[in-house]
Amino acid sequence: MAAKSITVAADATAVLAALDAYAAGRAASAERSVLQNGTRVRIAGGGSTVGLNVYPSKGGGCKIVFDQAAAPEADAIAALVSGRPSVVRGGKSAGSVVEPVLADAACWVGSDESGKGDYFGPLVVAAVAVTATTWRVLVELGVQDSKNLSDSRARSLADEIRGAFPSEVIAVMPKRYNELWTKMGNVNRLLAWAHARAIENVIARAPEATAAVADQFGDESLIRNALFEHGRRVQLVQMPRAERDPAVAAASILARAEFLRRLEQLGRDAGVTLPKGASSAVESVARALVASRGPAVLDGLAKTHFKTTSRVR
Repeated sequence: MAAKSITVAADATAVLAALDAYAAGRAASAERSVLQNGTRVRIAGGGSTVGLNVYPSKGGGCKIVFDQAAAPEADAIAALVSGRPSVVRGGKSAGSVVEPVLADAACWVGSDESGKGDYFGPLVVAAVAVTATTWRVLVELGVQDSKNLSDSRARSLADEIRGAFPSEVIAVMPKRYNELWTKMGNVNRLLAWAHARAIENVIARAPEATAAVADQFGDESLIRNALFEHGRRVQLVQMPRAERDPAVAAASILARAEFLRRLEQLGRDAGVTLPKGASSAVESVARALVASRGPAVLDGLAKTHFKTTSRVR
């Protein structure tokens, strides 16, 4: 059971983005309202409702207070945002502690995604290969789960990761994303396809890799079945909070940096700032775009299977 109140290292912006992603992955809505010192979030859909308050902390990170800590959804959310005390032994924040999840692997690949819960912009999946010695370089750089980093820090780290490690980034732009969604009808199948492609491409550059680590987002067979022959030769490990592995953490940073870059480019091309997430601000921009350019404009800017589309068209 989750605690009634938890403190996490991620800032409020990152936590709210994670909650949007949690809701989107369950075809639910994440409604926000402003509190005196924070944000009220109500996630409803899929036969369940969960309410919580998010309060930024003065020293960094934030505090989350659940309405019903005993609910399974509260446990899932606490796990998603690394719901552990923000200060642990050695003074490091809980979300900043990274170490290999595979004790015996000499070389492995980690993959992660960004943009899954964002209405505007692409879905981006990245993969990074590390070894039993080079992963410590990531720790020295300050690599951790990208949800704990500012946008500018994620971009800066991404440049360093790309220059030092075998990596691959797959960006599924909105138009292509919507085509694949129509074909596959399931975001987890689409995610598995993208993870498999990124993993395969990194293995081609790091053929000594014997394993791949990814966050668990659905049926474990999805990524495995989507891999080509080469990828199926490696051990595939899927687990909750996989970002604590350095390769996955590095991949999360590459994915986030690329998502931000592509989102900004889409906005420049459209002549409008496209906000992140799936909030009321996102809905306002989408409604204005539809009013000025027609419903078809969303096909090239947004993930149109989100409930936001039906509300603004």
